[in-house]
Amino acid sequence: MQQFEKILQHIKVESEKECKEIAVTANNECNRIRSEYSKKEQEAYWAYVNNGSLEIEKRANQLTELAATQAAKMVHATQQEMLDRVLSLTAKKLSALPSRKYTEILAKLGIEPGLKPEFLVEQFRDDLTPSVTAALFD
Repeated sequence: MQQFEKILQHIKVESEKECKEIAVTANNECNRIRSEYSKKEQEAYWAYVNNGSLEIEKRANQLTELAATQAAKMVHATQQEMLDRVLSLTAKKLSALPSRKYTEILAKLGIEPGLKPEFLVEQFRDDLTPSVTAALFD
């Protein structure tokens, strides 16, 4: 029976040794898998962050372009308003001229007498606009 106990003892020792080796191998494999998934998790995280950054940059560029367009529209509207005011003032000054002087101006322009100053300014608006614009905005 002693021989049998020795065999059982040997089997027990070998089993414990194998179990410890299996536990170490399993622990190492778990650590490797955790490390691999941690790396993948970090890669996914940074990909998400980078995509978010690209989206933010894209949106910022869109907003910048929109703001530039709106600013250009506002500047153009202001320029048009100033131009309208100048042309209106021109019409008022022409209206204030003595009739004879105004008729002379019409004759120099090759226009028949009797055209009201407002219509004169509007008729020559396209001709006046570049010089007025240059004087006001350049």
